[in-house]
Amino acid sequence: MDVPLSPWTTELFGKQALAVRSGLGQAFRNMQANAQAVQEQADVRTNHPFGSARWAGQFERVYEELRDLPGAKPVKPHRFPFELMLVGRGLIYPFLYSKTRSDVLTARVPSHSEMVRALFTFAPPPTSIQGAFDFEFAATPEELAVELRGGLTTVPPDTCLVLVPFACNSSELLEAHWGIAAHGADDTLDWVAGPEELPLPASVTFHGKRLSSIPAQPGAPTLEHTSFDQGDTPTLTLSSRSNVDRTLNVTPLTEAEPAKPQTNENDATN
Repeated sequence: MDVPLSPWTTELFGKQALAVRSGLGQAFRNMQANAQAVQEQADVRTNHPFGSARWAGQFERVYEELRDLPGAKPVKPHRFPFELMLVGRGLIYPFLYSKTRSDVLTARVPSHSEMVRALFTFAPPPTSIQGAFDFEFAATPEELAVELRGGLTTVPPDTCLVLVPFACNSSELLEAHWGIAAHGADDTLDWVAGPEELPLPASVTFHGKRLSSIPAQPGAPTLEHTSFDQGDTPTLTLSSRSNVDRTLNVTPLTEAEPAKPQTNENDATN
């Protein structure tokens, strides 16, 4: 059953709202499959390969799914390795909020990095100035202001930050949501719109060429001239013994006797 779009999604994304929602769900499905494949190929006892691939994939796969939408624009924050997608008036920021199935309302501000603080300048005003981002004392709005740098300087001022929290682990993709939230007290998120669950497709799609299976290994024809017991049998030159050697009972030789090493030039005459 199709889930109707909420008014805030069409307000921000316009006619692309449904495509954005579908693209985000597909992006997370592809992210999970890609990260699990990396973990399997690494064949190690830790989940580090999955975590690294998942972190990169949460941005790269979203970029792949949304980049061709009309009006979509990639935005690269200052000193951030990936691009965030701006569609219409919505600036999309995905982040992992849990590794188990849990209440998305418990999701907290992803981090205190300069970039996240800059992103929240496009969110609704915080509900509490004191304690925001763990400042020890109350601060004025001017003191809390963050300088926008990099690609964020090109984002229109009427843009709204759209948070996309998701939960997954190395075994499965659990759930994903999206919505608009302000920074609340104690790093909580005060949701203004949502969070709404994102439909997650069952199938995986890929864009471009990727290593999805181990290439076929060389078969017998390829190895014909590389194996020690394969190839043509060498031709041997045979010669018979002379009648004199047979009469004198001389032992047949298969190899020439090695020359005796000479320690000085006088040995040559001995």
